Amino acid sequence: MRDQAISQRIGTRLSRGYLVSFGVLVIASEMLPVPRAVQDTVYDLVSLSVVVAIVVGTRLHQPRARVAWYLMAIGQGLWVIADTTFNWGQDVLHVETFPTISDGFYLLGYPVLAAGIALLVKDRMRARRDLGPFLDTATVTAGLCLLSWILLARPTIESLHQSPGAAAVAAAYPAMDILLVGALIRLVSSPGGRSPAFRMLLAALALLITADTLSVAFDLFATNTVSVVEYLWLLSYVAWGSAAMHPSMTELSDPVSSPELHFRGLRLLAVVLATLISPAILAVHEVTGVTVDVWAVIIGSVVMFLLVVMRMSLAIEQIAAAHEALEKLQDELAVQATHDPLTGLANRTQSMRLLAGSLGRSRRSGTTTGVLFIDLDGFKDVNDSHGHRSGDAVLRQVALRMGEEIREGDFVGRLGGDEFVVGIEDVTDEADAIALADRLIAAISKEIVVDETLNVRVGASVGIALGRGGETSVETLLNEADLAVYRAKAAGRGCALLFGGDARAALKRHHDTELAIVEAIARNELVLHYQPIVNLHTSEVDGFEALVRWDRPGIGLLHPAQFLPIAESSDLICDLDAWVLQTAVTQLAAWNEERGDRELQMAVNISGRHISRQRIRHDVAAALGVTGIDPGQLVIEVTETALMDGSAAADNLEVLRGTGVVVSLDDFGTGYQSSTQLLRLPVDLLKIDRQYVDTGSPATRSLLELMVKAAQAFGVRVVAEGVEHQDQLDLVRRLGCEYAQGYYLGMPVPAERLHPREPRMLSA
Repeated sequence: MRDQAISQRIGTRLSRGYLVSFGVLVIASEMLPVPRAVQDTVYDLVSLSVVVAIVVGTRLHQPRARVAWYLMAIGQGLWVIADTTFNWGQDVLHVETFPTISDGFYLLGYPVLAAGIALLVKDRMRARRDLGPFLDTATVTAGLCLLSWILLARPTIESLHQSPGAAAVAAAYPAMDILLVGALIRLVSSPGGRSPAFRMLLAALALLITADTLSVAFDLFATNTVSVVEYLWLLSYVAWGSAAMHPSMTELSDPVSSPELHFRGLRLLAVVLATLISPAILAVHEVTGVTVDVWAVIIGSVVMFLLVVMRMSLAIEQIAAAHEALEKLQDELAVQATHDPLTGLANRTQSMRLLAGSLGRSRRSGTTTGVLFIDLDGFKDVNDSHGHRSGDAVLRQVALRMGEEIREGDFVGRLGGDEFVVGIEDVTDEADAIALADRLIAAISKEIVVDETLNVRVGASVGIALGRGGETSVETLLNEADLAVYRAKAAGRGCALLFGGDARAALKRHHDTELAIVEAIARNELVLHYQPIVNLHTSEVDGFEALVRWDRPGIGLLHPAQFLPIAESSDLICDLDAWVLQTAVTQLAAWNEERGDRELQMAVNISGRHISRQRIRHDVAAALGVTGIDPGQLVIEVTETALMDGSAAADNLEVLRGTGVVVSLDDFGTGYQSSTQLLRLPVDLLKIDRQYVDTGSPATRSLLELMVKAAQAFGVRVVAEGVEHQDQLDLVRRLGCEYAQGYYLGMPVPAERLHPREPRMLSA
């Protein structure tokens, strides 16, 4: 990169230095009164410098189209020979004849230069094969050829009719200029950026063509004006050499895949003007009476007409191709939107749409629609052992095998991961759906060849749900099949289970209970019982744990195990937690006023789902703000599994601890945390599960002692749960537990049966 930057700086300086120095030299030689020999020497020097500049610039910048630049160097070299021989013949040999050998070198240089420019355009448009610009260029060139023939070539031939050879050579110059005009138009109409080198090369061509045109015109209609033409030729040389040495000369041959649209208007204008040349010539003839070559006008008009027809035909083909490509793209996008990219099966959205259509047809025909939910067994092991590429190959093979087993009109979809769904219509018997499930399991369970060196096996568990449109919805049917596959996996995997009447009734009971809990929260049917937490050093109550109950109308008081699992299956548990939190701290605020202090603490259990959401921060802040209790009086109890669900729970607990709220780890010893991880947990208290408070087992006592010592080593205080006998109380006190809780110390009772006294406080 550093060498490239240095090369660019050198090239920029050389280009500017060349442009300035030789530009000044040209102006001085043409404007100052110097001998003709000096002017010719300057002319030869400038023309030779162009060849050197092109070679130096090409070797310095190494453009993509080096051959194009070398062709331009050869073309300019031919003109150096022509200039040298012409000046020698005029100034030394005093030859005045026409044509001379110099004209041969001049005329040979034109096609070589045009070929070089054409190669530049070819590389610029390499990524875009389009005949349109070529036909546009041909049309404009044909129009200019006609104009050049009428205005320059034919008058030149007529003026030299005594010498056919001289006339042919003289007419060849306008023809060669037309060749350069075509190259110029092709360059201008090509896509890509307009760099300094591009602009200088464009200026060089424009100056050259202008000078040539003026030279022929002056020969025909004026005299003694050759110095002006030479001035333009020399400036053309200087611009060409400066373009070759500028670093941006490499951009002239860079392929461009996206043409710039603003050149279409310029190209269209040029084509329109070119096609109007023939009628304009005829109009001038009619108005002025000037004689014109009618056959030239006819031939030119026919050529341009054919070129325009070809351009229109090409444009129509391009429009048709673009329309076809657009339709193909739309089809591809439709497939991508409705199909799984890995297996080609219907994706989840399309599967739901197809199931909805099946249920709609079943409602009209009175038939039954079946849904098979397929969950692969052992697929995770394939991914973990052999990589995701092998896993993808397995999924593709499974998709193909399932497609071979279903009937025409049924469908297979991929819901995501290793979960698939099969929709079947017109199910006449449950046995038919079960038989299809068994065939799918057998097909999937066959050995799968991943590659030449790897064969694997996976299994499948299938859940089946049947329903009719109008009686059930797509979501319900799919949920029933999902529950059935869950039961199939629990039953040992590799089998199919039908979601029957008992399961549907259980699902309905679950749904009804959820609705009833929502109403219970709104109607204040929930109640709290409070169990004391005793300080083992003082034997006094330091706080209470709030335990929720449901006084369900018509049924009676329900314990948490009878309704909390249902609430925990959805975000309903967050609403329930918020109610418990608000009610518990409100009661604590009442006790604060009754006691005249703020030393009691209230422990509230928060679910893992709730603690993992930022909502817990707002719920705790709202409860503390309404009741006005001290944050240190509130103890948030969470389980070990809640902390295992991710970092969100730990982050939320850290924020709560930062406000002064106390955090307690509940049921320690039943989850996954080890004692050595206590240092990293955002907790202040540790509640040891009741199973470790066992005086009859030496091993259990040893584990309890180990947990207590580990907690105290990390500065975490210990609460022993499940103390139901005096010997258990003696044990936990002897082992150093700070607090204890259990039926022996106090049963959970409503608030009206409690009269808290002797305040003690557990500080965070």
